[in-house]
Amino acid sequence: MELTKNITLGVYLPGSTSIHRLDPRTKILAAAILIILLLFVRTYEPYLLFSLFLFAVVLLSRIPVGYALCGLKPMLPVLAIMWVFQLFLFKTEDTAVLFSWWIFEATEAGLHMGNLISLRVLFLFTTTTLLTLTTSVVSLTDGLESLLKPLAKVGLPTQELVMTLVIALRFVLILAEELEKIVKAQMARGVAFDRGNFLQKTKKLFPVFLPLFIGAFKRAEELIVAMEARSYTGGRGRTKMKTLRFGRVDLYSTLATLAFSALLVFTILRSGPLY
Repeated sequence: MELTKNITLGVYLPGSTSIHRLDPRTKILAAAILIILLLFVRTYEPYLLFSLFLFAVVLLSRIPVGYALCGLKPMLPVLAIMWVFQLFLFKTEDTAVLFSWWIFEATEAGLHMGNLISLRVLFLFTTTTLLTLTTSVVSLTDGLESLLKPLAKVGLPTQELVMTLVIALRFVLILAEELEKIVKAQMARGVAFDRGNFLQKTKKLFPVFLPLFIGAFKRAEELIVAMEARSYTGGRGRTKMKTLRFGRVDLYSTLATLAFSALLVFTILRSGPLY
């Protein structure tokens, strides 16, 4: 069972492409703009434009398409459950009923909403994954700190918040590796996770998640002790080894992102809400 092979969020693929060389602030702002626009998409045409844009980014960054999409595999069961819930529970006035089962009715509006939410989650995850695949943790931290620096003037601990966010992002891969080790250890002892009914399979997961959470708390405690031993006091008095600079490539990328955003907004406004 290779769990870490399908974990791409928080993984950085080094490269020398124009996407990799962009200022991290440019990539973070572009990703934030795209994520905000995704929340207003109500039809399928904007998603088609969005997929073409992301595909162009993948090609420019020279990331294997299969690797960029393999991170979606662990999300498919959750997306399927969300889609079923929307199919049977979301209803509007005068909407067509596709079919009925017991006390549940699958409606055309529920089908549309299920597809819409599933696509939104997929594109949100893909956008965030592309950001981490083309930006190192150090660059991501520096970019976030620079963008949130004005908030420090009002007393917000921006450096501590960024550090917490980056550590949480790194813990995704660490916990996946720990989970893979525990599952393989249980399988070596004869535990068959793919046998039995739903309750039996769920019961077999308790010996897996208990040591996983204990190990996570132990790692967190070790990290706290290590930071205290190094007299970590946050961002007070800290300097940067590398200074971020906004170059010509960043300007072109920003203009391209704004142009695509304007096209996406125009498409959203022209299509209007379906329900």
